[in-house]
Amino acid sequence: MIFAARGALVSLAFFAVVYCPLSVLMLLAWRITARKIRMRLVSSPNFLFVLRIFPFAVSAAVTLFFTLPSFWLLERTSPDEDVATFILAACSVVILSAGLFRLLKTQARTTRAVAHWLGGANAGSHASLPVLTASDAPSLVLVGIRKPKVMVSHSATTLLSDDELQVAVRHELGHRHSWDNLKKVLISATPFPGMSIIESAWQEAAELAADDSAVTNRQEALDLAAALIKLARSSPEWPNQEWIKPLLATGLVSSSSSITLRVTRLLEWRMIRQRIGHPWRWTLLVLFVLLVGIASNYGTALVLMHRSTELLVP
Repeated sequence: MIFAARGALVSLAFFAVVYCPLSVLMLLAWRITARKIRMRLVSSPNFLFVLRIFPFAVSAAVTLFFTLPSFWLLERTSPDEDVATFILAACSVVILSAGLFRLLKTQARTTRAVAHWLGGANAGSHASLPVLTASDAPSLVLVGIRKPKVMVSHSATTLLSDDELQVAVRHELGHRHSWDNLKKVLISATPFPGMSIIESAWQEAAELAADDSAVTNRQEALDLAAALIKLARSSPEWPNQEWIKPLLATGLVSSSSSITLRVTRLLEWRMIRQRIGHPWRWTLLVLFVLLVGIASNYGTALVLMHRSTELLVP
């Protein structure tokens, strides 16, 4: 029992040793290069999401699959941890607890908002996705992860033409296909001071990507631009219920993105923007080769990890 507790203590301490410096390095790299590559990354929401989640994912994976097993197999039974180990482990507990608290808080606010909007909502459908019309809902918003649905306000159905409403719903479908609400959950669960700057960049890029996925010709681009202008002028993002503003939902008119930038891009729409390539195929191939290499030398990796843990964790 004591040995298992020591293993958890050292693993938590190692997580903090990796996660905090890696997050700081990621923020420094972003601040140095953001101005130079911002316009290039504006259409790369997947890259920005990976950039945001990378420190936590790497730290958690290394801790679970290398640090903990190496301690369990190679550590001697006599305790040799000092006060610094407990401090580092406490830092990890604070980080993980803050992530859990933020996730539960945002989930509760989202659930409360959706329950409020569902009162008196009228059901419909669009492209196999449930669409609900409600008076108190935002203009257009995608809620849910496993069974997502689009909420449309009565004012939006009045303001927008049929073509504009159709392309606006397709924008929300783009968020659904990209699993943006799930990505928001993961971001909420992995906090670190200063990461909001990357989160904001990802949210803006996600809106632009959803715009691109919604249109296939210039007329549809003009319809979506008109819908954005009408809805931005007519009502706030979350009308009348700021206290229940959900964070795990995706709205068409969002404070996380520039309406001016989105409208400008839509007015300058070109077919070439639709398909840029498939970089994820190469990424998956590299990851597969890396995993095969690690798996074939797992014993050696554990020995090296144990030595690294003894050096990094007091």
